Amino acid sequence: MTIQDFPNDPTQLEADHLTFLFQHGGLAAPNPDAQVVSVTSRPLAAGSAFLGCLAAIEVQWADTNTRLPHRFVVKQPTQDPGGRTVGTMLNVWVREAQFYAYLAPLITTPVPNCRANFVEEDKTILILDDLHPASPGDQIKGASPDQAHLAVEALAQLHAPFWNKPRNSTLSWIPGIDGKGVVEGLGKAMAASLPRFTSRFGDLLPDQGIQWLNDFVPLLGGWQRELTSKPLTITHADFRLANMLFGSNDDVSVIDWQTAMFSGGATDLSFFLATNLTLENRRRLEEDLVRTYVETLVGHGVARSLTVSVREDYEQAHLWWMGMLANNLSNIETPDDESRQLFEAMLTRLYGAALDAHSGRFLANY
Repeated sequence: MTIQDFPNDPTQLEADHLTFLFQHGGLAAPNPDAQVVSVTSRPLAAGSAFLGCLAAIEVQWADTNTRLPHRFVVKQPTQDPGGRTVGTMLNVWVREAQFYAYLAPLITTPVPNCRANFVEEDKTILILDDLHPASPGDQIKGASPDQAHLAVEALAQLHAPFWNKPRNSTLSWIPGIDGKGVVEGLGKAMAASLPRFTSRFGDLLPDQGIQWLNDFVPLLGGWQRELTSKPLTITHADFRLANMLFGSNDDVSVIDWQTAMFSGGATDLSFFLATNLTLENRRRLEEDLVRTYVETLVGHGVARSLTVSVREDYEQAHLWWMGMLANNLSNIETPDDESRQLFEAMLTRLYGAALDAHSGRFLANY
């Protein structure tokens, strides 16, 4: 049996498919005695999972003593053509498989247990524990103050162990913003996306912000040089509420590691604060949240001298996300009202944060 013969829609996986996946494990630990006799499935995160196709499943085991839970989340690549274009360019599905196989055991940030992890050519299948009753945040509504603090603390806990540290061979699979040709390729993709992005979203956004976007894209190499002169770390690179599961005990787990990469930690901070909080909450909480991020880094062993540029790096990173979202969102359709509202909320908040921070002032440095 090969996963190439399995359905591309995880809700269509049947008991024999799942038995194979659990028993063999792929890059995850095998469970050779696990046998699924029945499964119920439902689609999951249809309006917010840009690059993945997800299902929540509940299985019944042939042996009631099987030492595995009954509820899981199955993840496969999106079938949306635009999403597949972006995902293939960024190698996101293989990258997430490698995360669960090699990086998850090294971090203290809570993540779900991985029960099956298969990669065959252009097809991947992940099976993760369902962390019910923990639930994702609502990015359209925006993070509450408590959620924002939990998320920022979890982010710093992810970044701290790798902050300004030499990269060893076990992490060589993780791409870096400083990689050969990375910025050149992204710069061409961003430039090509600008007309479609402006046509789709330009009327929502301030003229000053659109001008900064157009000025920034040709200067991406200069931004990269500025960024890589500062400490780098392992970043999540899609750190948003839909990828966080909040429990009832002031805990948060982080999911969706398709875009993990070496970059500046402030890029994650920018993406979270600028696109996941309402304009009003971000303005009210921003100073405290940036301070919480820095203090958590220091509390987890990062020298304070290596954090002195975090606030400025955070304000510069808004420009990076303006370019990245121009590329990514221009290629991904919004088939329903929820996805349209999500895209519009992310963009209007991000451009508001850039204007508040006067991020365009950094363009002269590139």
